Amino acid sequence: MILPVKAILMAKTVKLSVSPVMAQVVFAYIFFCLIMAGGSIAADSVIKEFIIPIPAVSPARIAIVNDGSRDIWLTYQNENKILRFTQSDNAFKEYVIPYPGVPAGIAATKDGTIWIANSSGNNIISFNPSTDKFSRFPIKTADSNPYDLAVASSGTVWFIEREGNKIGSLSPETGVIKEYPIPTPSSHPSAIAIDKKGIVWITEMDGNKLASLDPANGKVIEYIIPTPFASPSSIAVDSNGMVWFAEMLTGRIGMFNPASKVFNEVIVPTLSPVISSIAIDQKGLVWFVENRGNKIGVFDPVSAVVNEYEIPTSKSLPTSIAVDRDGVAWFTESDRDANRIGRLDIADTLKVGKKHEGSGNDDKSDRISQITLMIFIAVVSITLLAFGIRYY
Repeated sequence: MILPVKAILMAKTVKLSVSPVMAQVVFAYIFFCLIMAGGSIAADSVIKEFIIPIPAVSPARIAIVNDGSRDIWLTYQNENKILRFTQSDNAFKEYVIPYPGVPAGIAATKDGTIWIANSSGNNIISFNPSTDKFSRFPIKTADSNPYDLAVASSGTVWFIEREGNKIGSLSPETGVIKEYPIPTPSSHPSAIAIDKKGIVWITEMDGNKLASLDPANGKVIEYIIPTPFASPSSIAVDSNGMVWFAEMLTGRIGMFNPASKVFNEVIVPTLSPVISSIAIDQKGLVWFVENRGNKIGVFDPVSAVVNEYEIPTSKSLPTSIAVDRDGVAWFTESDRDANRIGRLDIADTLKVGKKHEGSGNDDKSDRISQITLMIFIAVVSITLLAFGIRYY
């Protein structure tokens, strides 16, 4: 089943270049266009970017500490380091991981502890920012490639083994790691999340399935995604227990109801957006990253409205997104030249969204009239200028 969606796409601001002779007329025309277009400037202004002062970091994954500090933590794409961004002073600080490998997934607990899936190092790493101390926990399965992780309310760290084809759990108190095989061979699990009941959920990218694991009995149950070749990646669970996941190859966001065992889908307006990451805020809004579309999107399950917001930096390759307790979305821009993190405040997006809601036939007619009027003024202005030059 495909959910009905009303899409709201924010317009881009266009820059014009004019010759000196036409300067005065074009200036007046641009001024008029800006007045008529109004909302397109507001659409771009809701995103704020922060340039990382360290060259070519290519930030990949992101996590937020939802305590008083609200620090943002990032992994590097190809280096054995993590990066901290403090919102109080907009400062970045780099930490070198003392163990071989490259970090993949990252998660933050309420007490500020940072957990890292060390993919090529084949271990799980913890970091205490208060003491600057790293600790590592080796995984039993060789070359398992831990790829993503999540921390349960009990404190247990759950992770997926991309090559080991298993789900793992780590007890921080004892350091004991348990592993649970995934029934589908070579499923290549991609992401992991935990619902409020403690059930663990994962996506199987090559298996084209979702799977759940009940920690009480260790049983893994798989669910086939109806859309073929969906390539499910990022996953999140809302407060109602609905499981949301990104379909990278189809440009859709999937939703699974564990009670009814029914799948639904949301079609994203942008063609081939490559949705690489999703997150859910406390109001139930589903945020997502369009890696190739160069946009941040948000879907409201209640109104079935999709809003998309252009990232100011072109071709920034946004990769990962997280939302803090106030509904502010933070995301990474992994392109080497972009090398930034972005911030999108839910309060600002709602203000802009209200301006664009109800953009039906009446809105289209008004827009056509505006464009027609602008073209008319441009033609008249150019004609008058040409007449003036001819008879000067």
